[in-house]
Amino acid sequence: MRSIRGIPTVFTPSRALEWHCAGTDLLVAIVLALPGRTFSTGAIWDRFASIMPESEWALVIGSIALVRIAALTINGHWRRTPLLRALTAMMGATLHAYLALLFYVPSVNAFGVGAAFSAALAVSDIRSAYCAGRDIVVAGRVWDMMRAAPPAPLPEGFAP
Repeated sequence: MRSIRGIPTVFTPSRALEWHCAGTDLLVAIVLALPGRTFSTGAIWDRFASIMPESEWALVIGSIALVRIAALTINGHWRRTPLLRALTAMMGATLHAYLALLFYVPSVNAFGVGAAFSAALAVSDIRSAYCAGRDIVVAGRVWDMMRAAPPAPLPEGFAP
């Protein structure tokens, strides 16, 4: 019953940016994992290919996305979830900052769409980590209050 009552807190508007970044990472991983050769569509992808193959990029980015989605899904069901959210947001910020550097073309001083997109996601993840950090304090207070005076149980047969 507790998990059913907690579901509405998983998709709160205050977490929309975190869900957006995690979903974007998952979609990028899916595109890289699909049949086809994304890395053969332009010279900018040569840097990515020199580091690791497309399938490994899909695995790394997809793993980060799934860990973030898991942290967001369990949000509120365990006292330490804001810390998990902050850590996974910093993982995402690191990934996106690295991708922005790979997309940047210094020979022509070009900050293209890929670099701008990745940089915007990195900034979004840094903001998400900051918000999750603030939630650590709030979660501690809420858990302490709930331990001191637990809410009354729901009536028998009640389903929210």
